[in-house]
Amino acid sequence: MDLFFFISVIVGMTFIFLYFVIRYDLKKKNVELEQSKVELEKMKLELSKERKEQDGDER
Repeated sequence: MDLFFFISVIVGMTFIFLYFVIRYDLKKKNVELEQSKVELEKMKLELSKERKEQDGDER
């Protein structure tokens, strides 16, 4: 009975550990995704500024 209890505790702790690892990984990926979105928006703004400058030069 003690061995069954010990194995059950180890398995339970393993699942708890995996839960926190997966949660941390998802948060990390979400942060990376948000950073890439910000970089994309910066690039869009720079391109729109360049287009406006070019349109202003041509006129």
